[in-house]
Amino acid sequence: MKAQLYSARTASAKITPTRPGVRSSLSYSYQQESAATMKEAVNTDFPVHCRVTDTDHFLKIMFPVEDTLVDAIWKKVKVAHHPQSRWSAFPESVAKEDELYGAFVSVANAIHNAAEELCPHHPGENTARLGGSTTWVDYHSKSPNSVDKDIARIRPDCLLAHSLLHDRVQTLPPDDATGVIWWLQIVAALEMKRNDKEKWEGVVKQLIGYLRQILREQLDRRFVFGFTLGPRCMAVCLHDRSGVLLTSTPIDIHKSPKDFIRIIAAFAVLAPDKLGFDPSMKIYVQPNEVVESYRLTSETALDVFATDSYKKRWVITLNDGTQYLTVKVMSVARARVMRGRATLVWAVVRFVNGRPGTEVFVLKQSWRPETVKSEGELYNEAKGSDCSHLGRITLCEDAVIDDMVDRTGSFIRAGLSASLPPGDNQERGTKRARAESEEPFLHVASTNDDEIERITTPRKREYVSRVHTRVIMSTYGWPLKYFATLKELLSVFLNGVQGHAYLYENGLLHRDISAGNVIIAWWPDEGAGTLRSRGCLIDFDRSKMGNRNPKTLPHIRIRNPLTEEQIANRLFMVSDFLSEEVPLPVSVKPEVIPPAHDVTRDHHNYTIAAIKYSLAFPPAQENYTITTDRLGWRMVEQCFDFTTSMSAPDNGKDGLKGSRTGTPPYASAEILGRVKYGTISAEVEYHDAIHDIESFLWIMVNICLTRSGPGGARRDELTGEGTGHEMLRKVVYHVFDSDNDTLILNKQHLFATPSAFEQDIVGNFHPYFHSLKPLIRQWFGLLHLAYAHHELYEYHTLHQRVIAMLEKAVATAPFEDDDDNVAKILEKRQKEIAQLLLPSDTGSKSVAAHLDSSPTATISQTHSQQRVPTSPPESPMRKRPRK
Repeated sequence: MKAQLYSARTASAKITPTRPGVRSSLSYSYQQESAATMKEAVNTDFPVHCRVTDTDHFLKIMFPVEDTLVDAIWKKVKVAHHPQSRWSAFPESVAKEDELYGAFVSVANAIHNAAEELCPHHPGENTARLGGSTTWVDYHSKSPNSVDKDIARIRPDCLLAHSLLHDRVQTLPPDDATGVIWWLQIVAALEMKRNDKEKWEGVVKQLIGYLRQILREQLDRRFVFGFTLGPRCMAVCLHDRSGVLLTSTPIDIHKSPKDFIRIIAAFAVLAPDKLGFDPSMKIYVQPNEVVESYRLTSETALDVFATDSYKKRWVITLNDGTQYLTVKVMSVARARVMRGRATLVWAVVRFVNGRPGTEVFVLKQSWRPETVKSEGELYNEAKGSDCSHLGRITLCEDAVIDDMVDRTGSFIRAGLSASLPPGDNQERGTKRARAESEEPFLHVASTNDDEIERITTPRKREYVSRVHTRVIMSTYGWPLKYFATLKELLSVFLNGVQGHAYLYENGLLHRDISAGNVIIAWWPDEGAGTLRSRGCLIDFDRSKMGNRNPKTLPHIRIRNPLTEEQIANRLFMVSDFLSEEVPLPVSVKPEVIPPAHDVTRDHHNYTIAAIKYSLAFPPAQENYTITTDRLGWRMVEQCFDFTTSMSAPDNGKDGLKGSRTGTPPYASAEILGRVKYGTISAEVEYHDAIHDIESFLWIMVNICLTRSGPGGARRDELTGEGTGHEMLRKVVYHVFDSDNDTLILNKQHLFATPSAFEQDIVGNFHPYFHSLKPLIRQWFGLLHLAYAHHELYEYHTLHQRVIAMLEKAVATAPFEDDDDNVAKILEKRQKEIAQLLLPSDTGSKSVAAHLDSSPTATISQTHSQQRVPTSPPESPMRKRPRK
């Protein structure tokens, strides 16, 4: 039978897609970009993430060059370059845009050199400057390669380049693959326009594309400046992780030459951190050579930068001076986002006196919303260190520069007020999937746009100030898809749900259950080459704290109590139904009938549905008696309340309690669309445990559909060019790889029509996973029952029930320890750990590693840092970063 799948473009009128204007905090699956998709991404994000501010205030705050120096430079360059009423290099009338490139570069370098001469850098100064190590160049005729083979081939017209890197680039053939250092030479970019009356929006969008590219390529950039310039008018742009900030009015470079001088001179005299570089990140060249990326010599630049972002090594210095050396990239894909957390994740070791340590950690660097609690605070409040199924955080800090917390609002932008720019644009873009070997912890699409159309929905958001945050975790592991045996896969899922249940019971709801956040964790006492690895739930930065409100659930109201005769009549109705539906003798205890009329609006149907589920999972035997115990109906004590309205301020990303969070391929359609399953318009009021439990299910379903067995190999049917597997590809695309509206439509369809789940989803499992079909059916059936009868017994006992299912599945899963493929997977893990702890320059052949797996470790907070103390405090302290 042909699968019934929906596309958002041709949606059934009975299903309501995402309502416009709904705020979202969704994580994105990693996508590959071409020049066209980059342009489309900027078009989509521009009206959302772009703001304008007063030009005079912007120049004074962002380019704090002394007025005396500006006057001195003006005096020095005026006669030669601005003898009358204009910069003489600029033509009075412009026939072609090409006439402006050389003019700008000559004037800019004259100002730059004068600033260097008048304000030289003296040996012994505390703060280094870029100064003479940079030069303005005309690049309008050349198209750059990229460190990342997926990057768009676009080019700024002119740029401020690191001189040594620029010189090295010039020696390379234009088509030489090592020309990838092109983007890494850029300090600032400029886009030219032939006519000052040319529509500003298109030129700014082009410039933003360049700046976005620079932030993606240069992982040590916190922000970047850009400019647009016509024959007379200049606009300045700051791009950070809160989006784009533009000057509101144009600067006439001829009538206001000192403003122009101030801007250009700033790049010669300001410290690198004032120009967007991260002073805590340096390039590792060799044990005794660790330098800033902009200080590399031409001899070493090519060796260091001729590899992509996944191979470069960084030395990262924390606030207290502790250093870590990155030994493996785990994820840098989000560096490209126009506005957001821009999360970077590495496997690291301590770096002491130029030598790497022998303990493996995970370092995560991101820009969290300022109104949101840090991951360390949330972890502490939920007592995360007491659970072995949670990634162990050993330190969390807000980065500090010059004794100030590094945040976009009050530090980078210095509190500049901003407003929306004129106009609006909501063009839509398309994306393509990237090779998942480089981003194993992110969802990578199994299908692409060449097969099926897709759309991207624009997102409306407000400005959010962000804080530069680092997290150190002592738990290292592998993505779920790299499981070694079916028993290990099930065990990791079991541990992940157990970790989630622990957090929930301690007042924290995770809200971002994805394939990258449930890992096969390595514990040294068990070894990388064993099958005793544990499952761990990681990444708590999108979690929500509940309000302490102990209560017994479900809430059963005893009003209008039933008489004995009414109970007997209802019992007869249930028994009569079962006699027709179930071929085996089944009896029902009176306790199954509720004692009141208004326990639920449709209790009879609920009772029947619960009994049918009980009979199906596991299949009922003869003389089966239905009791409340068999139905799993029991009261539970819940200490925290997560039912606060989504519109109330709290920990949700961008300051919204319950704002939509998650990774779309695995997120519940109730969260993606905020409409309850089985309804057209009933709004979902809050994110609860059921939505995360559903996400766990979608992760397992995705593995069963897209993998061919252990080790992470993708199914041939999804990677080949042949025909005959169109239905599988369509199912995977419509349920996991499409745009949000299409995901919503199809997940709603599956819950509205459970037979479609059996046909379209379970029916397309790879043969290796056929033994998991009963588990998946039971899990989906439980969710269907809980969603259909909201806030009753199944809804409040999901953790216990799913854990029981998984425990049974683990117990009955076959042992595959002797399989040759298993041995290869475990050997690969051992080699990976060995490589992480064996830098190429040490020559050592032994591996000694020990992770701190103390079950009592707790994060403490001092100012902007949170670290493991020798004696855990009696109660966690609130983090108090310096203002």
